[in-house]
Amino acid sequence: QQIRLEYAAMGAAASCESVGSGSYAAVPPQSTCGTSPVCMQASSQVTDGSSIADLLTGVAGTFVNGKVIESPSNKTASMSIGQSQYTEIEYAITPTVNTVDQNLCFRVTNNGTNYDTYLKVPRMSLRFDPTFSTPTLNTGQNISLIPGTVSRVYATGTVTDLNGYADLYQATSTFYRSGATGGAACTVNNNDCYRSTCTFTNCSGNSCTASCYADIYYFADPTDAGSTYSGQQWYAYLEARDTSAGYGFATTPSVEVNSLRAIDVTGPISYGSIAVSGNTGATNASSSVKNQGNMIIDLQISGTGLSDGGSSLIPANQQKFSTTTFSYGTCTTCHLLSSTSPYTLDTNIVKPTVVSPPVTSKVYWGVAVPYGTNNTPHSGMTVFTPT
Repeated sequence: QQIRLEYAAMGAAASCESVGSGSYAAVPPQSTCGTSPVCMQASSQVTDGSSIADLLTGVAGTFVNGKVIESPSNKTASMSIGQSQYTEIEYAITPTVNTVDQNLCFRVTNNGTNYDTYLKVPRMSLRFDPTFSTPTLNTGQNISLIPGTVSRVYATGTVTDLNGYADLYQATSTFYRSGATGGAACTVNNNDCYRSTCTFTNCSGNSCTASCYADIYYFADPTDAGSTYSGQQWYAYLEARDTSAGYGFATTPSVEVNSLRAIDVTGPISYGSIAVSGNTGATNASSSVKNQGNMIIDLQISGTGLSDGGSSLIPANQQKFSTTTFSYGTCTTCHLLSSTSPYTLDTNIVKPTVVSPPVTSKVYWGVAVPYGTNNTPHSGMTVFTPT
């Protein structure tokens, strides 16, 4: 006998015993392994063709010394086994990356000639780790945030486990700026690091779609041209685990988080009642300006005159504004409101870094009422633009 090791994928068969003889092939040595899912392996622990003692128990008959077979061999040298005798052959093998069936069946032949019966055919069940195809963050598009609130951003990817999709247990994701401390292992922070769990959808066969999302705040660090972190990018890191504690991971291609300049101005500029030919003096109205974006900002301010809806108009330049309180007649830091030339006010409203308290700044206002103005309510519009 030259006892040769052969293999077959179990596939859809109910057991290895029911796999047809035509499905088997010799386990190749390493030198000709090619795309085989299993190959002979060389080992420093054994010597090819050396004898081994009886390791089986409860077998009737006389033991004939067995052999150890390692690459480049896949069969024994000629050996004789008589009636009522038995032997044991040990083969050094290794699965390869070409394995796609979680169950491999093994049998021996007499150098390719089948034996009469195969009552018991051993099965090797393989545990596969999950693998990702290339996932995407925000479908590969740059991220544009929404002023003053969160933007739900998704990262998705196909995850495959050759033990079947039911073996997939959990997936997690991290959305992060490339310069965040620790990278994908960053500490959760609404400026540069978000972490979330994922759901498995569209499952079939060996694969599912891992769908992950993060609600990213309006002040998340921008990375586009001209921003503080220009030259960095945002990534999503996805990790999937299976029921055997195997895991796979992947990182998406990068996208940018776009700069967002946005404000919320609260409250009307209310001057109250002022006598004709008078002004507000040291009593200031005010506007509260909240930074609703992810950039440090100044303000451009322009506006209309104050009208009673008829013929009476208080010109726009009768209104003064400043970043500090002032007295109308003596103010040296004030600026006149213009309806044609917006004034850039150096407010330096810093970028928010937390949800609360909000980052706000005040603009203070005064007005003079010219002689001849009607004794009626007047109103107008002021435009604030972040810059």
